Amino acid sequence: MLFRPASPLLRRAALPFLLAAGGAYAPVVLAAAGGAGDFSIQTSLPYLLVAGGGLAAGLLLGRISRPRPVPPPAPAPLSVSGAPPLSAMPPRPMPPGVPTTPWRDFVEIASDWPWETDATLRFVPVPDAPTPPSIIPPDTIGRSWEEVIVPELPPDFAIAHQESLGRHGPIAVTLTRRSATGEVRYLELRGRPIFDSAGQFQGYRGIGREVTDRARLSANLERNEERIHALIAYSTDGYWEQDANLRYTAITASSGHLADLAAEDAIGNRRWELPGESPDEAPWAEHIAQLKQIEPFSNLVFCRRDRNGRAIWLSESGIPVFDNRGVFAGYCGTTRNITDRVVAREQLQRDEALFRALFEHAPANVGRISVDDRWLQVNAALAAFLGQPAEALAGAALDAVMSTEDAAAGKALRARCLTGEIDHYSRDVRYHCANDSMLWCRESVRLIPGRDDTPPSFAVVVEDISAVRDTLDTRRAGEERYRQLFELSPEATLVCIDGRIHLSNAASRRLFAADDTRALEGIEMLNLVHPDDRAMEAARLQQFAANPEQTGLAPLPLRYQRLDGECINAEATGVRMRFDGQPAVLYVLRDVARWLSAEQVLRESRAMYRDVVESVNEILFQTDGEGRVTFLNRAWRHTTGFDGRLSIGQSLLDFVADEDRSRVEQHLRSIREGYEDIAQFEFRLRTHSEGLRWVEATIRPLRDTYDHVVGSSGTLDDITARKEAEQSQRNLNLELEARVRVRTAELEASNRELEAFSYSVSHDLRAPLRAIDGFAQIVAEDYAPRLDETGREYLHRIRIATQKMARLIDDLIDLARLTRQAMKREQVNLSQIVEQILTELRQEDPERAIEIHVEPNLVAAADRALIRVALENLLRNAWKFTSRRDVAQIRFHAEMRDRQIVYCVSDNGAGFDMTFASKLFLPFHRLHGISEFAGTGIGLATVQRVIQRHEGRVWAQSTPDQGASFFFTLCH
Repeated sequence: MLFRPASPLLRRAALPFLLAAGGAYAPVVLAAAGGAGDFSIQTSLPYLLVAGGGLAAGLLLGRISRPRPVPPPAPAPLSVSGAPPLSAMPPRPMPPGVPTTPWRDFVEIASDWPWETDATLRFVPVPDAPTPPSIIPPDTIGRSWEEVIVPELPPDFAIAHQESLGRHGPIAVTLTRRSATGEVRYLELRGRPIFDSAGQFQGYRGIGREVTDRARLSANLERNEERIHALIAYSTDGYWEQDANLRYTAITASSGHLADLAAEDAIGNRRWELPGESPDEAPWAEHIAQLKQIEPFSNLVFCRRDRNGRAIWLSESGIPVFDNRGVFAGYCGTTRNITDRVVAREQLQRDEALFRALFEHAPANVGRISVDDRWLQVNAALAAFLGQPAEALAGAALDAVMSTEDAAAGKALRARCLTGEIDHYSRDVRYHCANDSMLWCRESVRLIPGRDDTPPSFAVVVEDISAVRDTLDTRRAGEERYRQLFELSPEATLVCIDGRIHLSNAASRRLFAADDTRALEGIEMLNLVHPDDRAMEAARLQQFAANPEQTGLAPLPLRYQRLDGECINAEATGVRMRFDGQPAVLYVLRDVARWLSAEQVLRESRAMYRDVVESVNEILFQTDGEGRVTFLNRAWRHTTGFDGRLSIGQSLLDFVADEDRSRVEQHLRSIREGYEDIAQFEFRLRTHSEGLRWVEATIRPLRDTYDHVVGSSGTLDDITARKEAEQSQRNLNLELEARVRVRTAELEASNRELEAFSYSVSHDLRAPLRAIDGFAQIVAEDYAPRLDETGREYLHRIRIATQKMARLIDDLIDLARLTRQAMKREQVNLSQIVEQILTELRQEDPERAIEIHVEPNLVAAADRALIRVALENLLRNAWKFTSRRDVAQIRFHAEMRDRQIVYCVSDNGAGFDMTFASKLFLPFHRLHGISEFAGTGIGLATVQRVIQRHEGRVWAQSTPDQGASFFFTLCH
């Protein structure tokens, strides 16, 4: 988006133009939306008032924004060294005949407050000063500047102000005051320091002036400027400005949504010079002629293409702008995107054509009827159905295609639609169709309200339901057969809707002693249940109704009462069904005499259950709602020593250790109140003679048949032996921790000894090596002429061996330090480290031809220093073993193996035989001769130490003369 600063003249015209354009454009939009005939002076009057208010606000802002001339402050008089304080100096007498100085009159008229302080910054009276205005702080004389002025300053400004006072600089502060009526007023204090002839500070002298009007005008100006910027910035319309040559000079950011109108190339061009436009084509020729007349224009509609080639329709409005001399200075205006409106109009036209085609070619029989019962339109399908051409049916009476009775009934229904009683209806009626046949049809009619220029009509859809009627007749015959099967069923079967019996068969009437076929209809099913079982059955039916996913009722033996009062036993079951279009329940009642034998089996099962419960080693118990024990098995006495019969009726908490009682009580309360479905916890249980025993409790709520919590049940498992073992284990762990601390101290001492040994090795071995190398160099330099070629070769080999020994000592010390260096894991970008190392290698050997590929942004949690050591050794090996290649290749990447990230450094160098891969990471083991490639054989051992410290592993794969790949993992 591009925003160019507008000229001052156009900026002053921006707000009034926007308000005027909004007021003038709104009636046009309303007229376009509601029709050209709706526009009137009454509807446009509010918008014209808004436009006039915009012009007035612009003129006012222009007047307010003009800078006011500020007169320069008069220099303050200086006091003479050694003179009395300024506050005590009497006014200088004027010579006779000389009039009084006019500045005092000016001060009195202006209501300014002249003030003065001494060297201690205390206010002192000013002789012959006018009466101070009411806005100044009261009782200022004798009080210090810190007491009167500083407390009323903002804290951050007060600090800077006190610094100015400390260095005796000029001061200017503005105080916010309130009048007696609560009005906010502003007092401005300005002062300058006073010095004597010796340069000694004597105080301050200045003027206090009320600046309320100026402060309010400044605040209003800022708010008005904010409104202007907000109006332009957040307006959905784009704002633009043109100079006298009709070239764009400024375009707001909002215009960026208007077909790239705010692009960089739009500035400096005319509207019809933009890409894709021509001044000789419409609508530009007429628009240019209007602009030459310097007239306002509105709703200039044109089309442009955005950068994606899509058509964007724009509507622009503008007014001419003149400078202070009345000379034409350009145009300013707004641009609105009306693409959605144009697209909607085109879409409406397409939809009308589509719906017309759908009406004509629809496979359904569709037509339109007038209010005087005549066909207005029929589609091809309806014309073919009625056996007449569409042209012949248009205008024909509706009575011709149906009987007189059906036509009269339809006319009455359509009359009700016209009165607003209904808006549509459907009915089954017979139509005269092709071949003079009478077919049953479903006629669906809906009222189409009329408009200003069109009367109401009716849309009708005629559907042939002759086959459906035949199917219904067949279905009725089938229903009769099923009704006979229901009636003759040997099981008592009832159909209930909303809990009342709707249909019963002969077997159910016999079961309940009903003589009449309709004697059971209308009776509530629950009223037939015995009063003792009625509450249970009601709860079961309520739960069944609340759970739509439950398809049926499980069989349940219940007692019922026949109509003659006799009690019967029956097993009730039921399933959901739909009957006469309503949800219903189909009940089946069976004789339960066979259950009498099952009761004996149940008693035997209970006896078996009791034997099993009593033989369990765990304590099984039950409590009531108050927490009193209601059941205990024999394991209670075996574990606690208390008699179970005497313990029943006592609270379970009475047998809990005092320290655990509150915790156990909390769990039992949560179970009873339904907060927990199962509670598992441990506590100590009192015993008769063996002290406390640890038990593990598993407790669940105990519910009745209505799913109400009536107590709790659970088990208590004796875990005293396990607790004792755990205590022994903790004691053993403490002992092991103590041993580990001792062993750790010993290892630290060994490390310190090893570090001392390393220092000794590095110091004691390097000294003789340096001596050997030094004396060999002296012999080579001083006695070289006396030695033959063999002697000089021997000296060269001595020096090479000593230098190799020095490097070997350094590598051994670095390898030892890797195991003692403290690790600090952090998120490390391995790709950046590899790039840095390869850059260093290129600087060491810039003539190498090498291709490098580093996978970016490989991040791992590692020690930055250690992982750099490992990567540097791997990359230096790759650099070294590819030195004989014309074009070397080195790659660093990562891959996923077994859900673990594996990093790899590969090359196309000399490679090695995998037969010797087991010795690859051992110190001093080399797979290539020293004459082929230099090195000490410590690098890969260092890499393995670093990777092991990161809890990872490292391995290699290679083929001789085909390169090598080194893989490693890091524990994250």
